[in-house]
Amino acid sequence: MTRTTALLAVLALAACGKPPAPPAAAPPEVQVLTLVAEDIPADSSYVGRTVPNHTVELRARVTGTLLERPYQEGEPVAEGAVLFRIDPREFEAARDSARARIAQAEAQVTRTAADLKRTAPLTKAGAASQADLDGATAAALAASADRDAAKAQLVKAELDLSFATITAPFAGMAGKSAVDPGALVSPGSGALAILDQIDPIAVDFTVSEAELVGWRTDIIAGRLKAPAIDHLLVKATLVDGTVLPAEGRIAFRSVRIKPETGTALIRAVFPNPEGRLRAGQFIRLTVTGATRIGVVLVPQVAVLQSPTGATVYVLDDKDQAQVRSVVLGSWQGARWEIRDGLKPGDRVVVDGVQRVRAGAPVKVAAATPAK
Repeated sequence: MTRTTALLAVLALAACGKPPAPPAAAPPEVQVLTLVAEDIPADSSYVGRTVPNHTVELRARVTGTLLERPYQEGEPVAEGAVLFRIDPREFEAARDSARARIAQAEAQVTRTAADLKRTAPLTKAGAASQADLDGATAAALAASADRDAAKAQLVKAELDLSFATITAPFAGMAGKSAVDPGALVSPGSGALAILDQIDPIAVDFTVSEAELVGWRTDIIAGRLKAPAIDHLLVKATLVDGTVLPAEGRIAFRSVRIKPETGTALIRAVFPNPEGRLRAGQFIRLTVTGATRIGVVLVPQVAVLQSPTGATVYVLDDKDQAQVRSVVLGSWQGARWEIRDGLKPGDRVVVDGVQRVRAGAPVKVAAATPAK
């Protein structure tokens, strides 16, 4: 055997002993969700503070001695309940005097009318002068004016007498009294007490300028459908997690943005028959009734969070995974609302995300519509 032949034999034996190359790794198996457009509730959450629906200062409208304060401070009072009573005797006397003056004025009207009736024919017959007729006419007119003044005085006296009794203009909570029985009160005495209406009760909250602008932009673009503001419903949750059974409605919205805070004030009104809410409480509000149109939703497990933002894996037409940056909106149960970055028809990896590499092919285990 020549040296060349031996070398070839060694090389042949070496080639026969080399192991075969390993097979290529199989693409990872993933589950895919095909996105569809959906309409979802566009609920918004806020923190508000309860305030009386109406508040009045109870003041004296006449001067006199306070006789009694029948109500219990800090307790509910009914509409029309007597809260303060001023000594009425002076006003009763003024009323009786006005009535007597009316009677006198009526008598004077009767007498002057009779004088005028007698004087007129006498003047025509030449038995009385024109001056006599003019005097009788003036006296009759003056008597009539005095009667009208006496009637007006009676109206004032009766009003003053009614003002001696201060009643609740509506049902509510009457606060601490600023005066005690026996004190002299007058229109200049200031508020005797404060009355708050708490059924219904109001809740004030604020909305940012950016949110208001966003709503308007979405409505114009057809992405948001909302009823008239007074048709929106408001749900309230107390600090202990209790959800009020009765829903409220928007009663007022400010027409201006407050420049110091960049917010607008909105007021909702809630039934409060049991008095569970008192003025000054903080409560959580959820405004419902609006609908976001054509929204794309993906399961939260499909979204990868990083310091640079949120991303998902989207399959191209070759079943290769591509990284897609997305803008997240609100949570909808176990799903994210996607404001930007995805569209209906996109195929998103929802299971097996950790096994996927950008640009690498995958094996689709299932293709299901969004739920």
